[in-house]
Amino acid sequence: MKTEFKIGLAFVLGFLLLYWGVNFLKGEDVFSTQKKFYVIYDNTEGLMATRPVTINGYQIGQVNNIAFHPDQSGRLVVTLQVSDEFPITQGTVSKIYSASIMGEKSISLHTKKGAPLALSGDTLMGDTERDLTQEVNMQLAPIKARTEELLGTLDTVIGLASGFLDQRTSDNFKSTIESIEKTFQSVQESASEISEYLSDNKGNFDAVSENFRLLSEELAANSSNISATIKNVEAISDSLANARLTETVNNMESITARFDRLMAELETGQGAASKIIYDEDVYANLKQATENLNRLLLDIKYNPNKYLHVSVFGSRTRYTEEEIQAIERDIQSKQED
Repeated sequence: MKTEFKIGLAFVLGFLLLYWGVNFLKGEDVFSTQKKFYVIYDNTEGLMATRPVTINGYQIGQVNNIAFHPDQSGRLVVTLQVSDEFPITQGTVSKIYSASIMGEKSISLHTKKGAPLALSGDTLMGDTERDLTQEVNMQLAPIKARTEELLGTLDTVIGLASGFLDQRTSDNFKSTIESIEKTFQSVQESASEISEYLSDNKGNFDAVSENFRLLSEELAANSSNISATIKNVEAISDSLANARLTETVNNMESITARFDRLMAELETGQGAASKIIYDEDVYANLKQATENLNRLLLDIKYNPNKYLHVSVFGSRTRYTEEEIQAIERDIQSKQED
């Protein structure tokens, strides 16, 4: 009996030791209290079971299992086995990150301070951190875009250069360069000629400069006399201007006074001018005199021999006043037609 008991006890102890050893090799501590949490990911980025779960770089558990979600959506459910060394709160984010340059993935927990504690079996929020390759790709993306743009620009420049280097364009370009060179040569020759002219006439320029210097000195020496002369001229000019202005004003006042007197006489009916304008007898006499003069001129026109007895006119028929008026009316009607 004792032997069988010993054999059974040894078997149980061996099984327990084997179980503890297998779990120890997996990184699990069967003697510590642990909790299980679940995280749902669209993509686990190559995460594998037994990978460590850390908080601030310290391992507090490991990935226990990875399986597809039961809803057959293709999402993945990751089971985390975490010890009680650090309190896991509700709202904790389970982020997959690259643990090494080789791309090995692990999970880092980011707890939410002040939130209630999460219970074993709760589902945590999942997140994924970009790995080194993704970061490099993101950094290289703008450089790649600029490189492609630069290559396109270079392609355009090469195309333009190819079109520019044809025979006709090359000849035109050479001709333009030659024209520019000739222009610069002409400018250089002109500059040389001007320099030679200035050198040849340096004495004349020096003499002119000396004359200007003497003139400026003379003007400076006689500045007081020149100022006095200018003041005298200004005084004379002011006197003349004032004198002419006074005379003009006096003449205008005289003319205005005379015109005012004339208008007053015309309005009051006094004076010869007002009598000519307002006296009806004078108007009637002038009208009668005008009519008589008109009849006299018509009679002279049609009966000249009545006033001049000259044989040159010969004998002509004499017209009466009524006949003359009839002839004039007939001529006037013809002119109007």
